[in-house]
Amino acid sequence: MATVLARYSLLRLHEYFRVPDNLPVKVGDMVVLRTKRGTETGQVKSLPQDRKLNPEETIAGEVLRKMTQEDAARQRELKATDNKPVIRTCRRLVQQHKLAMRVIAVERLLVSDKLIVYFESEDRLDFRDLVKDVNRELNTRVELRQVGARDAARLTGDVGVCGQELCCVSYIVDFVPVSMKMAKNQRASLDPNKISGMCGRLKCCLKYEDDLYTELQKNVPLEGQPCKCEGHDCTACNVDILGQKVTVDFGDGKREVRDVKDITFDASWTEKDVRRYQKEVWAKREEERQKRLAAGERRARERTESRERRARQQAEHPQRRAADRRKVEDAAPNDVPAGAAPAPELIQAGDSAPLPPVAPPADERPVVSESGRLPPPDDPQPDPKA
Repeated sequence: MATVLARYSLLRLHEYFRVPDNLPVKVGDMVVLRTKRGTETGQVKSLPQDRKLNPEETIAGEVLRKMTQEDAARQRELKATDNKPVIRTCRRLVQQHKLAMRVIAVERLLVSDKLIVYFESEDRLDFRDLVKDVNRELNTRVELRQVGARDAARLTGDVGVCGQELCCVSYIVDFVPVSMKMAKNQRASLDPNKISGMCGRLKCCLKYEDDLYTELQKNVPLEGQPCKCEGHDCTACNVDILGQKVTVDFGDGKREVRDVKDITFDASWTEKDVRRYQKEVWAKREEERQKRLAAGERRARERTESRERRARQQAEHPQRRAADRRKVEDAAPNDVPAGAAPAPELIQAGDSAPLPPVAPPADERPVVSESGRLPPPDDPQPDPKA
């Protein structure tokens, strides 16, 4: 028997249904389906054909007939029914049972009187007592179904920050995993308030351009990766993936924005290699810093030792002067040669006296500068003939 893909339920589920051979249907037709929950309406999304289903795909039910005018009127009547009293009653009973759940929406089937209540909760809950109280309060069959954060956003329906209807409401069939790596590849802000959707999870639209960014990422180096630009070693410090521009640092404080065609780099590098290279650079810089600190400490130690040595020498000067004075006092007066000038009086410690001028030898020639001029006399004498 042929099968068709049909969409049904408030969650906009897409599953395969068997279709009778004598029932011609086409894409977009509204049909009545028999599902595990009961009889409800749906919309055909593919042409009937004999297909081999994947292991994860199953037959959800059967297509009974095309929707008639009576079915359409019944469907409009169900949509016009006010479900707010039911939601308020369920929320009141949830508070009485002290369960950590949030009632979101209520769905009514086409034929059955059963109500399907959707709720959101982060943990698995035992709500059997709650179901009994709800059935007794509403006097009808009620089925509680737990949904995730993305399905909860789909049920409530809203407008995203882009101004359009949420993607999960408008056209998304199956939710695909969205990781933080996709936001990093697109250089998006990592602020959770900016990259999270109405459901509190990462935005589904981050997945749309991830393939393009992944392809363009192969043509540019990673941030922090060493590369060469016009024969000079440099480092990529900023990368514009869409513009294919790279800001390179030449290591001397000079940065330039270059086209990716002007740069050569190793495309096999990964983020792990970049982190290893950065650790090596930081270790080398730390070693040079320690050497500078050691040299500064050595110079400071040498200056300290020099000051201490000068202090010791200054402390020894009075002792040497006292020893020289004792030697002069012990010298005999007859040791002075004949015709020599008498020894000058000893100068006591702390006294000061000008030194006598020393006359130059008679045969010493005057010093002539490089310009050929004689230096001016130190103490010019008056001419006796004047």
